[in-house]
Amino acid sequence: MKDDTPYLLDDDAIQQFIVEGYLQLQSDQPRDFHARMYEELEPLDETGPRGHNNLLPCVPELQNMLDEPKVVGALTSLLGPNYYLHFHRHDHVNYPDGAQALHKDGDNHSHNAMDGLRRYHPTRFVMLLYYPQDTPVEMGPTGIVPRSQYVTRRDVDRLRKKSERIKSEIYQSYRSKLDAEAFRGTNRFQRYAEMEADFKEMHPDLVEDINAASAPWEEAKIPLSGDAGTISIVHFDIVHGRYTANVTGKQRHMVKFLFARNEEPTAPTWNHRSKAWQGSEDDPQCPIWKNVWSWHLGTSDNTTSQRDVNELSEVLGSRDDAIALGASYELGSKADGLSLLFEHFFSEDLDLRAIAAYGIVRAAEQALPELLSRLETADTDVQVRILDLIGDIGLHASSAVASVTPFATSTDVPLRRTAIEAIGLLTQQQSPLDDAVIETLTNALKDEDAIVVRNATFAIAKLGSKACTDEIIDRLRNNLYHWHHHVRGWGIEALQRLDDPRAMKLALRYLSSTRWDPSAKSGDRALTEQPMKESRQLVSS
Repeated sequence: MKDDTPYLLDDDAIQQFIVEGYLQLQSDQPRDFHARMYEELEPLDETGPRGHNNLLPCVPELQNMLDEPKVVGALTSLLGPNYYLHFHRHDHVNYPDGAQALHKDGDNHSHNAMDGLRRYHPTRFVMLLYYPQDTPVEMGPTGIVPRSQYVTRRDVDRLRKKSERIKSEIYQSYRSKLDAEAFRGTNRFQRYAEMEADFKEMHPDLVEDINAASAPWEEAKIPLSGDAGTISIVHFDIVHGRYTANVTGKQRHMVKFLFARNEEPTAPTWNHRSKAWQGSEDDPQCPIWKNVWSWHLGTSDNTTSQRDVNELSEVLGSRDDAIALGASYELGSKADGLSLLFEHFFSEDLDLRAIAAYGIVRAAEQALPELLSRLETADTDVQVRILDLIGDIGLHASSAVASVTPFATSTDVPLRRTAIEAIGLLTQQQSPLDDAVIETLTNALKDEDAIVVRNATFAIAKLGSKACTDEIIDRLRNNLYHWHHHVRGWGIEALQRLDDPRAMKLALRYLSSTRWDPSAKSGDRALTEQPMKESRQLVSS
């Protein structure tokens, strides 16, 4: 009898993930499974409808890999038992190609970074990377920078954003001169190489500055190489990029799936044995790691820095992001340090306020009085930043729900977006939900702004049956045909998590009517494929 019991991680593995930002597994599927996956991925279009977010309808057997007990166990350990397979997925193909600039993925699929810098540190999103073929260094595996998931990369990102604006202009120039075929299939690699060459020729000083700022990151990156069936699970915000050129003459596939946490942790969801932090103590990021460990345990971080506030104040201004962030967390553990953090957070210094925000979130309940006292009178931009912090504090800020909820009906779009997202995090332990919260989420499902609707749908998915009303079900049903794919994607998840027969029926009906068959007109597989496929179970997506 097949054992489908998830293989949960232990304390050492969880702490390794918190510190390094990744872990690797080896699929239990046989090599012929991975060979089939490679064959079925080969004809797909990396960025087109036959591929990209439609990967599972195109290659439904990939679900067998995602359902392996060790994969389910790892994801359950990191994200809780009710994690969500996000609607965004992508098969990254890299031949012919070269090394890729290190980067963090765009935050539109997770949490939009405040000020373009401040991403969430807790493990609310992860990526799963799967190789269907043996992937040595010569094949250009994905490269990552361990311990980079919590770091802002202020200097590099500022230069990168400037270069991206320029490259976008070059791209638009090319598109205006060439037809669509120039950017399709492998033609796009030649176009990208030509545009990159133009950029380097036109802006040599900027290229030099980027290379100098990126050099330490490039030196720290490692390849995620491995045999066919290698699975890497990484923090969504880890710095990564293609490690090197693929020189094998054969396509390399790396299938990326995104997973989201639906519930804030209230207790460990892995094979937990000891509450004590066993990891490194001498790294500047150690205060961050200990705080994230406490968050995973569902407890408060009771550690207190032994360093003087004056010393920490000096360190907070370091241009080394890891050192500055560690100091911010340490200051957040001290009452007089928290006062200093607020001073920077409410300043006009973008860098310092982004760094200081992390220490304020670390202070949790102790930071709420000051945040709430400023909320009513601050200007709109500051209100958005305050709400972002309150939402990140999560369950420890649940008492702030009544103060946050009115901002969900603001005439300012960013305020509505941030308030709605925060409500979904703050109210998870509230049962039943206040009528004001239900009304706010219901109305937000018809907002004119798609991201407000997305965030409301996301919040309802997190709240599950507590947010189940007939009107919410009706509005979720109508939004299944919304123009924004995030609204549709989270809508399916929300309907399933309402724990309601009508909601589930609507979700299944929508999925049945919109199912997409990538096969030929009849829907049948080629006759030559049948002997191989008769003996295996196909899993519906």
